[in-house]
Amino acid sequence: MSRHARYLTRCIWSLIFSSLALVAAGCSHKEAAIYRDPDVAIHTTATYALTPTLLGARPEELDSRVHNALVHDRIRSAITATLAAKGYRQSPPETAEFLVHFRVSARTAERDVRGFVARRTPGGPSIDAPAGVMVMRTGRTEMTEGDLVIEMVKRQTGAVVYRAEWHDDDVTPWDASEFVIASAVRVLLQEL
Repeated sequence: MSRHARYLTRCIWSLIFSSLALVAAGCSHKEAAIYRDPDVAIHTTATYALTPTLLGARPEELDSRVHNALVHDRIRSAITATLAAKGYRQSPPETAEFLVHFRVSARTAERDVRGFVARRTPGGPSIDAPAGVMVMRTGRTEMTEGDLVIEMVKRQTGAVVYRAEWHDDDVTPWDASEFVIASAVRVLLQEL
């Protein structure tokens, strides 16, 4: 087997083991849960008002990683753009058919980590050295969990007619980017 073929074989095996390691470690888990009241018709031309976040903020909602103007502005913009794309019309809270609220929170959680982790060999990969070494990792580690909740409330009755929750087990700074927030909001509002 030629030197180049050995290198390619090692790279392929390294990718396979790295992929398996990520699956085994259970890296990040994202999930969305959506509730829609089947008894209330929400027409795509309905009016809505994006109102301030619900009262009674919990401590994890006051975490500086999410309790800042930049994150809140990005969420508001994503909600407004998504609803406008679906045909909903924004109006003042006094005349809107629906009021839209959101909550965002972050908290640090400890987790048991068990799984394989790929590590580079000292000096980096070369043609003659293996691309990586797989090691078993166990122990506890800190991760940041995050939630985004969007609710649509019928203004006249105060009843929640639509509620969507996004949970991520491993939030990173990238998750506060406009792109990720807009993507999450589109998923959460997909059933409207």
